[in-house]
Amino acid sequence: MRAYTLALEKPDSGNRLKHLILRDGRTMAYTDLGHPQGYPLIFGHGMPGSRLQGRLFHNQALRHGFRFLTPDRPGIGSSSDQPERRLQDYPQDILQLADALGLERFTHIGWSSGGSRALACCHSLSDRMDLGVCLSGYTNFSEYDGRHTLLEKTRWPGPLLARYSPKLTTLLVRLVAWLSLRYPGLYMREARKMVNASDRDLMGVLLSGNTFRQDQLVCLESGGKAIAADLLAELSDWGFSLKQVSTHVLIFQGEQDAFVPLEYARHLAEQLPNAELILLTTAGHLYPLDEKFQARLFERIRRQLTDRTIQKRVQPS
Repeated sequence: MRAYTLALEKPDSGNRLKHLILRDGRTMAYTDLGHPQGYPLIFGHGMPGSRLQGRLFHNQALRHGFRFLTPDRPGIGSSSDQPERRLQDYPQDILQLADALGLERFTHIGWSSGGSRALACCHSLSDRMDLGVCLSGYTNFSEYDGRHTLLEKTRWPGPLLARYSPKLTTLLVRLVAWLSLRYPGLYMREARKMVNASDRDLMGVLLSGNTFRQDQLVCLESGGKAIAADLLAELSDWGFSLKQVSTHVLIFQGEQDAFVPLEYARHLAEQLPNAELILLTTAGHLYPLDEKFQARLFERIRRQLTDRTIQKRVQPS
């Protein structure tokens, strides 16, 4: 069995919940972890997921001198809903967060469903962003000609079903979310069946603590309607072409990922003008929650930020 190291669930790392009132009156909830004076990394959580995923990055972010900000997306966790939102609405929320915190420049990381959000910020906020990082994220299906199915391996609706019938997509997601919340033990067991051996080992370690379970439950308790709206925002047309993204993007992809096919990462790397694809041979989908990977990731981000002005704000603990 591979030895995994995970962030310790320290009380002070889980209590830094903050709220921001946005211009339209909505509330954005977020965790503010890592090094308080460090260079800012904004993290887009996976789905199912919430702001609580930031807790699992706290130790390594602190050790490497990064401030780690993880917002709940609209309708998820403690953030207000935003009806009929599209993917391009997300960067405007992030811009308000950055302005409120006085962040002149930052890097956005996105895992799984958070990957599309990172890329949306790379497109819309290129004048504020130094780097984008996509960890096993989806591609823009409106310009993807490869194979994709009505239902993904995750049992969440795929891009074809979303395009064919958003109402049916919402209904299906609400059903799956309801069943998952009502029978959490079954949900976790089914999830373990779907992943590769590497992810099963890591999942076993994650489930020995509380954060991973809490993160999943906070999301599921948000309701199937909110989860469906979040998924539809990235399964629909993004409103921009990948070729229009000028920000440098690091793309990480596990070659044994049971949830996001390798072809999606390759398509991103081919279409994005300024991207690097890093393949992880034995990794599945959960590798971002492994502290060993986090250490590697943060070191890579540090090397990428070569501008001396930026480096002065990357302060090791």
